[in-house]
Amino acid sequence: MIKNTSLPLWAWGGIVLLLVCLSRISIDIYLPSLPAMADALHASDAQLQLTLSLFMAGSAASMLACGPLADRWGRRPVLLAGTGIFVLASIACSVTSDVHVLIAARVLQAFGGCSGTIIGRVMVRDRFDPATQARMLGRISMVMGLSPILAPLAGSVLDAAFGWRAAFGALCLLGALSLWLIIVYVPETKPADAAPPGNTLALYRRLLGDAYFLRYALAIGCVYCTYFPFIAESSVLLQRGMHLSPGAYALVFGLTVSGYIAGSSLFRALGPRLGADHMLGVAVLLNVAGAASLLLAGTLAPQHVASLVAPMLLVMVSVGMAIPACQLAVLQPYGARAGSASGLFFFVQMAITAVCGAVIAAITDGSEKPLLWVTAAASGAFAAVWLLTKSRASVAAASLT
Repeated sequence: MIKNTSLPLWAWGGIVLLLVCLSRISIDIYLPSLPAMADALHASDAQLQLTLSLFMAGSAASMLACGPLADRWGRRPVLLAGTGIFVLASIACSVTSDVHVLIAARVLQAFGGCSGTIIGRVMVRDRFDPATQARMLGRISMVMGLSPILAPLAGSVLDAAFGWRAAFGALCLLGALSLWLIIVYVPETKPADAAPPGNTLALYRRLLGDAYFLRYALAIGCVYCTYFPFIAESSVLLQRGMHLSPGAYALVFGLTVSGYIAGSSLFRALGPRLGADHMLGVAVLLNVAGAASLLLAGTLAPQHVASLVAPMLLVMVSVGMAIPACQLAVLQPYGARAGSASGLFFFVQMAITAVCGAVIAAITDGSEKPLLWVTAAASGAFAAVWLLTKSRASVAAASLT
């Protein structure tokens, strides 16, 4: 039974933050353990990288399904089901000794955990005005930036103390806490006057044909792919190639992605006043500059930590600005279809990321080259989307409400 249906803003923010961050933490917490996991499970580094790229595929499937289900059945039931799946999958990850079971469990973990990624943000849209939404989304993105700093550190400590399985045990506990909070405190937020959902496939076709929607969906997918190669490659590259310890890797990884927090803070401070498009324009410039610097520094000074960290800091500032800007822009016009629109939006992002992950897994060779070139290609695509869709984008998508 729900104890309180009139939660204060800070409590809403804390619960939504945990729900949204659950899948993010699931990516970051076990990164320092990837080489040790490969050795323990008698698997290759490429197989362990599949636990990342297929996690993105599971996320994409979840986002495509959870949005329409939340519009039809309500936000709360879908959250309960998804979080329950996350807990069960995390238990499977923590006890298996077979890399193939681990990969399958990671897909289910993503499918369940990403329900919070979708529905948490839709709940913000359900309950708050656009200015409050901008502040909350900026705060969520800013605090989410702490996950790549704190989660690998926590994972390295757990690995050193208890072994790699402890990271998945921690995810079980976080999932159980989330499930308890939903049961006890989270009410249904679907608007009472929301129109019954229509044909989901027809709606998806209309959204995919709408220039406004595609502008932000493609932009967030491309900009995320300027960051994902570092997630996928950095553990093996820095630990096996540059001989960093798991703890040192966690510190370097955290330092690198601290730029995300800076970018999210800038969006939170300036976004409500300047608007999503202006902030995205600045993010494009920073992203291209960072990717170009990464390509140059990594080519001229390979096997140097600084040649990766310094340019990636600039890339991460741009990602921290762009992600909440895209989220804010795309949630506004679609009213009662917010769940479906948000689900398709994040599906496009995760599908693009899954393809990016598959490319990285196919070309990885232990050097910096896959990271450098995939990041540069994604940055170019981000800039192209921004430049080529600007004149065609239209808020006529509001007619879908």
